[in-house]
This record gives sequence, structure tokens and C-alpha cells, in this order.
Amino acid sequence: MTNVDLYESELPQPQQGIIKRLRAFIAQTYPELTETLKWHVPAYSLSGKNLVGLQDFRGHLNFFRGAKLHDARGILLGSGKQVRHITFRTLADIDYRALRALIDQAIATV
Repeated sequence: MTNVDLYESELPQPQQGIIKRLRAFIAQTYPELTETLKWHVPAYSLSGKNLVGLQDFRGHLNFFRGAKLHDARGILLGSGKQVRHITFRTLADIDYRALRALIDQAIATV
């Protein structure tokens, strides 16, 4: 069991199910990304550059350079200099097509 598996196993529902589904999607779709536990949350990087992180509260998916991404569906939230996030309250909130478009862009910025 990895540190990220342990992190996931300790979450309450529905966060555990959301994080599990997001992790599976990222692992299957982006095997080139490295999954680690950073800042006490699962984070994904490519070539040492942090791309996205999963926050357990309300199933946030943070894009570390989200302000630079084109958000055609208007699902990114936040107003900071760099970071944007998507909030998932239920499994039904996960829009895999939009998520893939944003992660593809994040990878292209590396």
C-alpha cells in the first residue's frame, strides 16, 4: 500500500469515492504522470513539474498552473495568480471529457 492509498483509505464518503475515481482516471489516462503524496495530498507531476493535486475536502482537483489554461466549459474556480480548482461533490460531477482537456493542456505547458 502506497502513502496515497493510505491517504485515500482514511477519507470519509463521498470524498473517498471521488478521490478513488479521479486517481483511477488519471492513472489509466496518463500513465506518464508520477503520483506522490505532497503537502499531505495526492499530487501528479511530469518531469518534476507539479501539474495537479487532489484535495479531499469536497473533492477538489487543483491545477497548479490553472490560470494559464483555456477553460472552455467554465468549470475552473479560483482567482489566485496561478492555481485554479474544480470541485466535485458527487461522482456524477466528474466530467471526464472536460477534465481530460484541462490535463492535456497542463501537460503541454511542461
